[in-house]
This record gives sequence, structure tokens and C-alpha cells, in this order.
Amino acid sequence: MARCVGSELQLIHLFVHLVNAGGFSQAAKELCMPIATVSRKITKLEALLDTQLIMRSTRKLRLTEEGSELFSRYQDAVAHFDSCNDNRVEKPEGTLRIAAPVSITSMIFIGVINDFSKAYPDIQLHITQNNSTIDLIDEGVDVAIVGGAQPDSSWVSKSLGVLDYGLYASPGYLAKAQELTHPSQLIEHSLIKVWPLFNWSMKHVDGEGFYYEGPAKLTLGDLHGAIKATVDDGGILYGPELFVKPELAAGKLLRVLPCWRGEQRRISLLYHQRSQQPLKVKLFIEFMQQKASCLFD
Repeated sequence: MARCVGSELQLIHLFVHLVNAGGFSQAAKELCMPIATVSRKITKLEALLDTQLIMRSTRKLRLTEEGSELFSRYQDAVAHFDSCNDNRVEKPEGTLRIAAPVSITSMIFIGVINDFSKAYPDIQLHITQNNSTIDLIDEGVDVAIVGGAQPDSSWVSKSLGVLDYGLYASPGYLAKAQELTHPSQLIEHSLIKVWPLFNWSMKHVDGEGFYYEGPAKLTLGDLHGAIKATVDDGGILYGPELFVKPELAAGKLLRVLPCWRGEQRRISLLYHQRSQQPLKVKLFIEFMQQKASCLFD
């Protein structure tokens, strides 16, 4: 019967680790597998080689002459393989390609991304800022920061937080504009629309719903510009509260129709499902998830 060299080498690798560990229990712990599995694999190796490698009649691990010869033949090769594998896995380096919308990168995540860059100086960050949908695989993207539901199930999604939308305007605009008591009156006002929600749903605390799909005075793809226009008395903005917190705290913007709540938009990390995720990707995902709770407070 033909022997599978790859399978045999895996078993020899386990055998060398077993000998170095000094026993089945310690080897199982180091290799993160049940003792029974280690024992079964050693038995399989002995069957493949048609020779006994270990004396099982004593408490201590004792090699047969053939077992000692096999260990001597492969211990250096296994040690060299483990050393190369450890160096490959443990060193965080290389280029990490990130795709993200323009506004959320520059206004929310740039500080955290910069902190990650300082923490891992050998990882170079290449960030593609684009509000349009791109093919993440064709573009060679490792991680994407996205909003809303993602239809492609081949990508793993990790939530970072939720954006709560509402209506905002400057005190100067509200002082000059006609009184607003219901969102149906929005069509009579200067509205500022911004990507990605050019039409939107709102819900009153009592349960009444409203959907706006009317015209806008100004339509933008960048929240930073939309917020500046709103502060400068340009009109009423439908946008995420997180982005206007500084302006609200400074009194430059006020909440409009506070009893009406806008949509919630989840912000997530997307990365491709792989059996062996590159270390630079793992580190970035963990770093972002650790910092996200502070960002979305």
C-alpha cells in the first residue's frame, strides 16, 4: 500500500515533540490536543513504519532502539522547521491594505489607526478611502471598514459600533427658519443630504413613522463638509450623532425634532475567511475591537 509522505512527516513531527516533552500528558498540553489523540497518532506512525518506537510498559517515556534512531534522525529538522515557522508567524510586518469610507476614516478612526501604526512600526498601512462599492478581493484588500448590512457571506463581519442618526441645525438657521414641529415640514426647509443616506426613515418616540425622500439644498459625499455647511447656517443635516458631538457640546449645532429618532447604521470590520489569517490582519482586528467601545461612546 502506498504511503502518504506528508501524513508520515506530520506524525514524525508529533513524535519528536512527544520525546522532547518527556511524556504523553505534557506533549498533549503543548500541542493542544487530547492525550488519546497523541497516543493514537503514535500508534499509527508505528504501524506505518512497521516497528515499535515507544515502550509503554513503564510510567516514564522510554524509546526503543528504533525510536531513538528515528528521534536522532529528525530532531534537528523538526527544530529547524519549528524555528522557521515561529519566525514567520510571530513577526508583525508587511503592508496591510484597508478600505474605508472617506468621512469615517478621517473623522473617527484616524487616531486609532495612527496608534496602531506606532504600536507596530514594521506594518505599513495602505488605506483606500472610497464611498463607492469596490471589489475587495480584486483590490487586494485585507480589511474593510463598512457600514450597513453586507450581502457577501464569504467575508467575516465584526461589529465595531452603531451610528445613531438624527436631524441637526445651527442656532442661526433655526432662528431665521419657520418653526418645525413634524418631519413632514422638512420639504419647506433647506436640507443637507450626505452619503450614504440620501433618503431616510424616522420614528417618533410614540411609534409614528416617517420616510423622507424629498429634495435637498445641498448633497455631499463627505460628512466633514456637510457638518461645516450646517454650522455655517446652511440648513438641516440628517447625520450620525457621533460625528457632530463636538459641535453639539460647543453649542454650534442643536438637535432638531429630538422626539424623532433616525436610523441606526452598524459599522463593522470585514475580512476574508482564511484558515490561516496573517498576523498583521489579526493584530489590526483585535486592536480596532479593543478601541471601538471608546470611539462609539
